[in-house]
Amino acid sequence: MTKFFAAAAATLLLAPVSAFAQDAEPAHDFAGPRIEARLGYETPTISDGSGSIWKIGSAVSYGGEVGVDIRAGNKVVVGPYANYEFSSVSLCDGAVCLNETGNLSAGGRLGFVVGSKSLVYLKAGYASITLEAKAGSVTDSESKGGVQGAIGFEMGIGKKAYAFLEGSYADYGDFYGINLQRRHVAGGVGIRF
Repeated sequence: MTKFFAAAAATLLLAPVSAFAQDAEPAHDFAGPRIEARLGYETPTISDGSGSIWKIGSAVSYGGEVGVDIRAGNKVVVGPYANYEFSSVSLCDGAVCLNETGNLSAGGRLGFVVGSKSLVYLKAGYASITLEAKAGSVTDSESKGGVQGAIGFEMGIGKKAYAFLEGSYADYGDFYGINLQRRHVAGGVGIRF
């Protein structure tokens, strides 16, 4: 009988500690619609097939992403995404400037849950870059589509919020006789609903 009371007393004493530990460190929920704010650094480049690569410029990008994550098993997450990022890349020669105004991408991502709060993911999809040419008072813009891939790491903050870091590469193919690419690193925060 004494052992029974000792076990009961230990259970009563440890239950609040266990509940507090669970409240302090909840497992992150990797499923549901999500929205995130993104801040990045990008380098659009061109190449002519000879192996040489030239930077159009390097600058800050900013934007957002929406997506839906679906649990496909205990440790796997899949779902669609779409994002748009504004750019401040500009290359000028006197009064003639070439600017990147933004990049749209959409596709799917596949994630692998690591522990209770982390996710490593891969993305693949379509991307469209918009370039604007200015010569004095004359302005013209054109968009070019291609393919994009990314790899990233997400860390849960509580049950619904998260922070992430992501690297991506897009290849837009031939653009007026040259090959156009975009290299990009972004980070930010998001929340699931």
